[in-house]
Amino acid sequence: MSNSQEQSLNENVVFLPVDESSPQFLHSEREREAVEGLLSSGPEAFYSFIGPEISRCFLSPEEVTQICSWSQNYCFNEPSVEDQNGCDSSFDSENFCSTYDPYHWDVPVPNLELGWPEKPPWVPQNSVTVHSSPPVEGDLQVREIIRQQLQTAKTVIAIVTDQLTDNAIIFDLHTAASRGVPVYIILNQRSLQGNFTLNRLRHPNIRVRVLGGKTFCSRTGRMVVGEIKANFILVDLETVIHGSYSLTWTDAHLHRQLITVLRGPVVESFDQEFRILFANSVPVLDTWGVTAGTQTSSWTGKQWVLFTETAAGLQLFWIYIWKTQQRKCHSWK
Repeated sequence: MSNSQEQSLNENVVFLPVDESSPQFLHSEREREAVEGLLSSGPEAFYSFIGPEISRCFLSPEEVTQICSWSQNYCFNEPSVEDQNGCDSSFDSENFCSTYDPYHWDVPVPNLELGWPEKPPWVPQNSVTVHSSPPVEGDLQVREIIRQQLQTAKTVIAIVTDQLTDNAIIFDLHTAASRGVPVYIILNQRSLQGNFTLNRLRHPNIRVRVLGGKTFCSRTGRMVVGEIKANFILVDLETVIHGSYSLTWTDAHLHRQLITVLRGPVVESFDQEFRILFANSVPVLDTWGVTAGTQTSSWTGKQWVLFTETAAGLQLFWIYIWKTQQRKCHSWK
């Protein structure tokens, strides 16, 4: 919860007016009502609320279409949630409280079960290097830089990315995992391309989890979940590769990208951020406990735990079941 949200719960705090020209301006009641209309009644209701003046429209046509395609009803079911030990635990609605309490959270924080190294005893000096794709004369290709880091990793590889389909990168991850390096991967949940990605990430030393963006909940029972836009690779708690580069063939061969290779004390911030994202993510059930030579059966549902925020700023969570049986490609509806 942000500082302003905490202060809003204090009756003695007086907020100064903030207009749209202020850097602190973020939440607009007019915009919130327009998005609620979009979620509940579609684009026509949104444009009707905004009016004919183009300058009042804060969403592009592409964004309007995208939000409409992502919107869904939120519902409260009583699913059976499978924990990481394969045991089913029923969800007790009588003891459910929709208000998030950080001191009484009933979902355990996931463990980095493959291990997580201690911080290096020595901290290298700050080092920042920017690389482009296509590279400048004399520089290495971006994918080559990433592969060099993966191939020399010794203690841990932690990846946050919106897409991971590059065969060369996946090969390097398998090789690192086979030599005993724990590999943790957080993927954007909406970009997950079903078993096309998951089957190629099967390894006893690789853990894959998924995560979405922030959640907007309307008062009419509709919601929309954003996406994770971060892309970074943390290697041995010593090096971070951060930028717009996605781990795909098209980014390696078609798109223009920038990455920044960071070393030094700044790496600690990415270490902390990854563990926060890992704690908020949910496991991909088909990759839990996969051992060499074993095959996992198809599953009947995914449990998605989403942390949402209400207009009052109190965080809520909802447990969803997404039916996936007999589907080859998954999409967030």
